[in-house]
Amino acid sequence: MHLTSPPAITQLPPSSFPLDRIRLLPGQFKTAQDVDVRYVLELDADRLCAPYLKEAGLGTAAEPYGGWESDGMGGHIGGHYLTACARLFAATGDVRLLERVQYVVEVLEQCQAAAGNGYLGGVPGGRRLGEELAAGNIDADLFTLNGRWVPLYNLHKTFAGLLDAYTYARSEKALTVLTRLADWWLTVSRHLDDDSFEEVLSTEFGGMNDTWTSLARLTGREDYLSEARRFSHRALLDPLAAGDDRLDGLHANTQIPKVVGYERFAQATGDARCFGASDFFWDVVTQERTVSIGGNSVREHFHPSRDFTPMVLDVQGPETCNTYNMLKLAKLRFERTGDPAAAEFYERATFNHILSSQHPERGGFVYFTPMRPSHYRVYSKVHESMWCCVGSGMENHASYGELIYSHSGDTLAVNLYIPSTLDWTERGIHVQLETDFPYSDVATLTVTADAPAEFTLRLRRPAWATDMEVRLPQSDAGVSPQAGTADDGHPVLIHRVWEGTTTVSIRLRAEVRAESLPDGSPWVSFLYGPVVLAAREGNAGIESFEAPDERMGHVAGGHQLALAHTPVVSAQEPADAVVLVNREVLSAELAATQDGAPIRIRLEPFAGIHDERYTVYWPTGTAGARTAELAAMDADAAELDAVVDAVRAGEQQPEADHFFAGEGTRAGGQDGLHWRTATGWFSYTLKDPNSEAAFLRVRVRQNPGRRQRLTLNGSPLTKILRSGTDHDCEVTDYAIPAEARLKDPHTLVFAVHAEPGSTTEDLLSVELRKGP
Repeated sequence: MHLTSPPAITQLPPSSFPLDRIRLLPGQFKTAQDVDVRYVLELDADRLCAPYLKEAGLGTAAEPYGGWESDGMGGHIGGHYLTACARLFAATGDVRLLERVQYVVEVLEQCQAAAGNGYLGGVPGGRRLGEELAAGNIDADLFTLNGRWVPLYNLHKTFAGLLDAYTYARSEKALTVLTRLADWWLTVSRHLDDDSFEEVLSTEFGGMNDTWTSLARLTGREDYLSEARRFSHRALLDPLAAGDDRLDGLHANTQIPKVVGYERFAQATGDARCFGASDFFWDVVTQERTVSIGGNSVREHFHPSRDFTPMVLDVQGPETCNTYNMLKLAKLRFERTGDPAAAEFYERATFNHILSSQHPERGGFVYFTPMRPSHYRVYSKVHESMWCCVGSGMENHASYGELIYSHSGDTLAVNLYIPSTLDWTERGIHVQLETDFPYSDVATLTVTADAPAEFTLRLRRPAWATDMEVRLPQSDAGVSPQAGTADDGHPVLIHRVWEGTTTVSIRLRAEVRAESLPDGSPWVSFLYGPVVLAAREGNAGIESFEAPDERMGHVAGGHQLALAHTPVVSAQEPADAVVLVNREVLSAELAATQDGAPIRIRLEPFAGIHDERYTVYWPTGTAGARTAELAAMDADAAELDAVVDAVRAGEQQPEADHFFAGEGTRAGGQDGLHWRTATGWFSYTLKDPNSEAAFLRVRVRQNPGRRQRLTLNGSPLTKILRSGTDHDCEVTDYAIPAEARLKDPHTLVFAVHAEPGSTTEDLLSVELRKGP
């Protein structure tokens, strides 16, 4: 994604308006907000509170939800739910949402009282975890801390939910519960020296530094601000502050919230290193690691920025949680600097990735949005799917109003062209923005002043706008009918005394343009204004677009269509291959070549395509040569069809979804490669539902001198069918012992044990594969 450099900033940094000052008007964003309200209200608050009650030793008639809520992440959706209800209440004024906030906070207060020491959480064994850490017992891996699945990440959702219940729903009780919880944590962390604390931060911990900073600013407590500093993970902060991009291979949504925290902490303290880290991260992610819809990462990790091949091959494309957190960073950055690129990113990601990530009727949320041509997405079901992107998803569609307007001194800015109203209460100004943008290039801004008020209206000219024209009423005394046109990258400024009601007409013109992947590889995406255009590809081979209630259900793991049939754009200038056919619905026609023949393809806004396969990125170049290259990619992909089940070691979600367990084990990674090793043991549970796997393939890094034992359902793996090397990796195929099937023919636990006094080899992956 390419963002323009900001012009010199001459005004005060902008401040956003409170969410309850803005109301959305009818349009696609208001529809998405309404669907979100319906989804949230359908959730059972008692089931969401059940993990908290269980951990507090209190009885509950409601069973906790399944999925992640019952697999070690109990309570994380409850925290998101508090935030979503509070934000949706602020955005809509719907008292049903306020009642939900009040109810959940009451329950959490009871749970905290039962704990007796300020602790509150749904983390399994969370209170005991605090005791272990305080005693210096720390066993931290990428996503397990003392055997628990990202407990501080989970706890952060409770912190954030309570903070938002106070901020957006004015719950004083929530603030009281939160400060007691924060004080409990301080009784734990005071026993940890800085090195021990840094070791704890090896495990994903969400945006703890962000929330601690906000709580410190709210309460004025210096000890909270000091804790925010301790949560500023040095392992990421130091290289970023030095301008060193070491993001390759890192779990993306572990890092982004940390940087949001660096930015917020820096704004609270002026810390130059945190500002530097935030600025550098922003640049490398938005300019070198982001695709056209505003998302990033493959399989949840930052792939090498020099090679976007995984982005167009893998079905686990950009994760919605990543964009959710990047929008937080964009908003903070815009409020600090007024950087137009932050508004550009915010608009792009909102109009495409976020808007598209919720089903417009059922309300389900999307985890991965594949960029692989002709693939598809799956959506959550309200009472079944309890992934992280469900939690952040229900927050996303509550937040559309937060950056539409801003103010600085005597300036009122319109940053996003989303139909809405604003009450600038302090100045007695009421604004109504009516538009069908992006389906129309016209917007009407009505400004009503309770009393004459002098201020400047600042209208953003987007970088994508080929022309911007602003008009005031012809009858307006002393003012030209045409207020002005904006030069590229500069806003239209209207300074005047505003009296009564004034109507401002805005016209934003755009054109279809082509945008390559950041690595310059021969793939292109098409946009009109900020809107990504894509093609519908039907639903061949897909039984359901709703995610099954099972591990890995959030992955659209169905049949992948052959890349060799993807139409190739051969025009020397790819944008010349597209013609806008219908401006009112943003329908365009793409000229390409498919299977050697010319073809015309209908393009439309990506955010409106649901329950179908789709294509966002198109191969470019000479048709014959590119088709041959795609066929070679298909040959590589065909190898994957033989895989029944697989785990990529050292990657968080694949390991968690295969019930990782172990002792004395650590994950590692470098240059996009991930592995797991142990001085003790570790295991994964593999599934073979049809008993069709013929052998087990194990990939390890070459580590001479290391010794290990491999077992499957407790049976030793000893019979080697074949072995060899692949680059620096050793690949070995093992026969599946017959006795391993006797225990359970469909569930096979693969375990790696270090020999006494040794360390295991670095496991890269394990696969159950079909014959031959």
